[in-house]
Amino acid sequence: MQSYDESFVYTSWGTNSFHQPDISKEWWESLEDTWGEWPKDIEIGDISEDEFGIWVDIGDLVALVIPLPTGNHCSRLAKNGKIRQSISDLVQLPVAGCTKDGDHVLVYSKSEPNEITGQSLANLHTALIEGNWTTPNDERNWNDRLKAVEESLKTNTLWRAPHSKNTLGIPRFNLEKMRVVPISISEKLVWNKDTNLPMIRQAVKHQVLDQYINFMDSKYCDNSVLRTATGGFPHLKYDVNIFAKANSVAFQKESKEIDSYLSKVDRFQAKLGIMRLLKMGLPLSIIGIISTLWLSRAGEFENPTTGYLTFAIIGILSVIMYRNQEPDWNQEL
Repeated sequence: MQSYDESFVYTSWGTNSFHQPDISKEWWESLEDTWGEWPKDIEIGDISEDEFGIWVDIGDLVALVIPLPTGNHCSRLAKNGKIRQSISDLVQLPVAGCTKDGDHVLVYSKSEPNEITGQSLANLHTALIEGNWTTPNDERNWNDRLKAVEESLKTNTLWRAPHSKNTLGIPRFNLEKMRVVPISISEKLVWNKDTNLPMIRQAVKHQVLDQYINFMDSKYCDNSVLRTATGGFPHLKYDVNIFAKANSVAFQKESKEIDSYLSKVDRFQAKLGIMRLLKMGLPLSIIGIISTLWLSRAGEFENPTTGYLTFAIIGILSVIMYRNQEPDWNQEL
């Protein structure tokens, strides 16, 4: 049964990093530390809010005002000329902004961003790879990040995993459709480190993995990357869901579907525990073969063949049983 500490609330709204603006033309003109093609002569139009902040129609453009900045992930991409050249045709970046404890105001084109598809995400990731913007496997930080959210939510889930060497990291940014937007408040407060996350996690998060695989270089989404034993799809799906839970708690939203998923994690992990236990036969067989060799050379065994065969069979059976017990990566929890 999944349980949570409902005292997991965010008090940072009252800190010095909170900038609640009285949105007006005068407020706009008073902003400092602006960058990019900052629009000066604007008219304030429709205003709406969502989990990213306050969206303001300013005429030919639209501005996102972020009362509680969660970092400079968006402006960092937009300001870097080389990375902007690599991805600007594939994703909508801000054209201007204002910095105050991070990205406080971001200005975007008014055109509606494209929907996220497996192909559009694969094209974006391919451009990042070709531009050398990816980073190697960083499983230690990825697992530490999960530990942080588990401790904050006080869940009864605990899931760490290794990751394939082909599981690359990419610069941390969030997508709303194919528009770069700030990371969530919940993630900022749970994990206040600038960690590149697994590239393939975006395909899992936006539920386009099946199509993504068809357009991506196979080595970045083959069985070694996706399989259960190397983190892969099941572990990344857990990552996506537990951070979605953190966000739902932060905004006091219901999350029945996420709760249902998380309630099944411990049973799935029990299968993984059995699988790893079976794998222990392999090191046992190696130790047995080496021990038999030493004892044979010491004259303890006249005919060590039986020992070699016995431990070899143990090792082979261990590997076969381990493989047979490993759940398919696309198996539902």
